[in-house]
Amino acid sequence: MTIDVEEVKRRLAALLGDQNLVNEYIRRYGPMINIKYIKEIKEQKSEALQLAGESGSGNDPVYEIELQCPVCNQEKIVCHELRAKSQQILFNRFMMPIYTGTLGYKTVNYSLIYTTVCPRCLFASPDKKDFNRPPKAGEVGAKSQITANVLMALQEKTGERKALVKTISDYDAYFKRPRTAEAAIASIRLSMARAGVEAWYEQPYSFYKLGSYALRIAQILKSADRDNTDTLREALDFFDEAFKTSNCPSEEIEMQTLYTIVALNLKLGDERKANSYLSVFGTLLGQRIGEMKANPALNLSSIDKWMEKARFIWDDRDQGYIFENE
Repeated sequence: MTIDVEEVKRRLAALLGDQNLVNEYIRRYGPMINIKYIKEIKEQKSEALQLAGESGSGNDPVYEIELQCPVCNQEKIVCHELRAKSQQILFNRFMMPIYTGTLGYKTVNYSLIYTTVCPRCLFASPDKKDFNRPPKAGEVGAKSQITANVLMALQEKTGERKALVKTISDYDAYFKRPRTAEAAIASIRLSMARAGVEAWYEQPYSFYKLGSYALRIAQILKSADRDNTDTLREALDFFDEAFKTSNCPSEEIEMQTLYTIVALNLKLGDERKANSYLSVFGTLLGQRIGEMKANPALNLSSIDKWMEKARFIWDDRDQGYIFENE
């Protein structure tokens, strides 16, 4: 008897009420209907979501797309995407996102699953443009934006990535949704391994990425009531390097980097260094005003915006609440 896979999927969708659960059911049990398995997967999902920063009632704000690894060519890698406007996103002092469900969607801590991991070679990135996207009906495919020399180096460093999670044997199961805090941190560390290779080849934004990834880990640790001081110091080192080497071609990102350096130094108790970086904003502002006399097309917007943010946290540095979410 031939199995009508589409009919099975339709019935599962009605029983499970979640397309992502349908996909997981098919991956785990195949195209069949079994009430015991349906109940089992729903119970497991409910328990896991509570442990993985997903709360409240409402629709699932996350949907899946399939990508291909540019390093080992593994296909059908699951990437988790947020539906537009499904979460209210606020930012802490380090510009890390805090998610709250809105418009009928439940809350999801997207930071835990925003990194996509190849289950074969452990290439990882939160940017889907770093992966290949095979064409589908009515869609145009896309190749990875990562340069050929970086991809070649990443192929050679597969063993190093696997050493980062040497106690894990089933990568696919470990990194699937919902992710534990430990799995989320491991996925981001794998992204840092990739960005480290990009930094070696002096790719733009590589140190900024490394700093931002470290801040995500620090945020996850904070949410789990664990000490994140060493990780914040790690992030500061990367942002320092990004600014000193002019690794961010975008002025907006460069000014955000400078602001983050000020904020991190204040959080870590080094007011002298924070103040020295704060003064850099004034220097840059003066330089820009001079440049605008010769080129009126230039403006002060990015410098002004991030300098104002930096001055605000400097002025409030003695207030106990200033870094309570970081």
